[in-house]
Amino acid sequence: MSAIRTILFGLVLLTVACRRPSTQFAAMMTPVNQPADYGRYLKSGDQIIALGTDPGWSLAINPGKGTLRFKSSDKDSILATAPERQTDSDGTFRYSTLTNGERINIVFRPDSCVDKVSNQRFDYRVEVDANGKNYQGCGLLLQQLALLQDIWVLTSFQGKSIEAAGPRNEAPRLEISLTEGRVTGTTGCNRLSGSVKADTRLIQFGPLVTTKMACAGTAGQFEPEFLNALRESLAYQVADGKLTLLRKGEPVMVFKKVD
Repeated sequence: MSAIRTILFGLVLLTVACRRPSTQFAAMMTPVNQPADYGRYLKSGDQIIALGTDPGWSLAINPGKGTLRFKSSDKDSILATAPERQTDSDGTFRYSTLTNGERINIVFRPDSCVDKVSNQRFDYRVEVDANGKNYQGCGLLLQQLALLQDIWVLTSFQGKSIEAAGPRNEAPRLEISLTEGRVTGTTGCNRLSGSVKADTRLIQFGPLVTTKMACAGTAGQFEPEFLNALRESLAYQVADGKLTLLRKGEPVMVFKKVD
């Protein structure tokens, strides 16, 4: 009888554990598959950003304006002229400058880093020494996101070439503006518009809305496939005037930049 009770008690504990996983375990199991919105940084011209918690802090470097901004929740605030970037052979880069008689040292080390609050994945581990305090967090470079901001015409879908069609004899097209968080374009049949956001790995479109014109032939048949493929977050690559969207490492769509 005692053996049965022991087994039942063990099953109860297992059930509770399954229903109430620890915060740490839940965080480990949460997929990081939704890009954050960096539009406001791009709009202001920031190219290098970092953030952290305990205490909360943020860093933005704007090469165009030549500024370095650091703020923390414990009231440290620094606005300085951005110093020259020093880069090591392993990809680590650093900044060091004096402001108000205090030195600020910043180090970006290439390594996958997940922010504890947003659960977003970044490309660098970042350490900031300022006003006698040490801050640690995550960071990334935004230059790659800026490359997305263009007009792209679809040339292939799942390995098949795409030709102009529909009532306006045009191929599907996307005009991406991350600074505004908007995408416009056409499915080859109907006009489309909606939201868009991206990080250095993923891009996510939608929700998207379209006009309601009925199209005969290949343009009408292809439209639902195209819109359905844009509903999920996709990895992307930008190179040689081409934008490739990928799912599980395999190309789904290839676009050509419009000159």
